[in-house]
Amino acid sequence: MAESHLNGSETSLVSTSLEGMPKIGSFRNKDGLLLRTYGWLVKNAIGIIILIHGLNSHVRFSFLRHNVDIISNDKAILKDENNYYVYKDSWVEHFNNNGYSVYGIDLQGHGHSDGWRNLKVNVKKYDDLVYDVIQYIHQINDKLNVINEEEDDVTVSSDDKVAKKDSLPIYIIGQSMGGNIALRTLQILGKSKEEINRKLNIRGCISLSGMISVELIAASPRSYKYSCFYLPILRFISCFFPRFRFLSKMSYIRFRYMNDVRDFDKIRYKKGITSRFGYELLKAMKMLDKDMVHIPKDIPILFIHSKDDTLCYYRGVVSFYNRLKNDNKQLHILENMEHMLTVEPGNENVLKKILKWLTDLPNAIRDATMKNEEKDK
Repeated sequence: MAESHLNGSETSLVSTSLEGMPKIGSFRNKDGLLLRTYGWLVKNAIGIIILIHGLNSHVRFSFLRHNVDIISNDKAILKDENNYYVYKDSWVEHFNNNGYSVYGIDLQGHGHSDGWRNLKVNVKKYDDLVYDVIQYIHQINDKLNVINEEEDDVTVSSDDKVAKKDSLPIYIIGQSMGGNIALRTLQILGKSKEEINRKLNIRGCISLSGMISVELIAASPRSYKYSCFYLPILRFISCFFPRFRFLSKMSYIRFRYMNDVRDFDKIRYKKGITSRFGYELLKAMKMLDKDMVHIPKDIPILFIHSKDDTLCYYRGVVSFYNRLKNDNKQLHILENMEHMLTVEPGNENVLKKILKWLTDLPNAIRDATMKNEEKDK
């Protein structure tokens, strides 16, 4: 059995110009774990984008570029391991250039964040990741409200101030496991009866290669095989050997140089996930499917997935999409890409699709509203 311990002290990070000078912060979650956050902010932002990375990754690896030279489809050469993340021409820079402030969080057990029981890629409950994201969104929302209050003129009425605070839309973008977390965030907020959660101005959600079902199992989370075979086995292993680690290293086939890009990253944990995390991942996909009805119908959702995804099952996403009742959903199918849609060749076209979708949202929401009003007549 292999395990890795985090060193309980807070890691010192320095914001660099190569990374776009992000505002680096942290907060403690409900279990006291210190979670690292990043913010690439713009003045007079038209919206807020929340980035959620995937399993065994972290924000900067998933959404910035990498300091490598790509020699061929099979090989990349490292240029500077100590300055590995590049803001220029990255997704983050393009979002900034289009007027969006970008925030990201290293999920617990990933990147520079603490892990449960001081272990990397380990978790007590999968939904803890989701509650961390919700807590982070609340913190961002609170900070924006404070800034608005400071900028408001004293003569402005209270109603106008509230309207101003609620005006900046929030969009959640998740890659792989992050796509699952983004959708699960909508479910938990949809089920919530708390007024504070209803005030969050989430206006869109994007799932990139979302972890809705996995290629390795190729069984629907709704199936008998999934519930009565895979889940019980993983539960048994996680109960008796919770720190046992499964190999979770994905091999890139179409773009083999991506294996070098992944291995060059010093922050990514090189070993597998704990058996407990593996069990929680399987439960997470089942719960996402089970609670589909709680996803708010009025929050637009964009699914982007490749037919050739070697990790997250394409047909599972199609099934989920077809059964989801949502006023403004869209499924964009890709070919000639694999799983890391934010990094692989062709990622620039994925980004263009997202930016266009965000730009077109006001009209799409208006059309969906009018359509629903006609149905109610």
